[in-house]
Amino acid sequence: MSIKSSISDYLKIDELKENFIKLIEAKFELKKLEVQEKAEDLISELIVKLVLAFFLFIIFILLNVLLALTINYYSNSIWIGFAALIGIYMIVWFVFNAQKQRIADTVGQKVKEAMDKF
Repeated sequence: MSIKSSISDYLKIDELKENFIKLIEAKFELKKLEVQEKAEDLISELIVKLVLAFFLFIIFILLNVLLALTINYYSNSIWIGFAALIGIYMIVWFVFNAQKQRIADTVGQKVKEAMDKF
């Protein structure tokens, strides 16, 4: 028996190497599961927020129709309420369009901050 094999047997290098490989594989699997869990949480949160946004949008549309009909009722007209709301939303659109780069930068910064949390 050579000295090399007796030292190898004494230190159990092969067993240590196998254990080290198993440890690396286990850590990799753990990270993979953590990433999968975060992705699942993110997707489920996104779906819930999309459903809530859809219902909020429907409520917004119905409130706008109600507001236009109320303006029509008090102005004794069939179109002034709708025209007033169209005018208001056109003004909001023009302001938004004029500031779109600044808004895009702000939204991009907020998204970057949110992504840095993960």
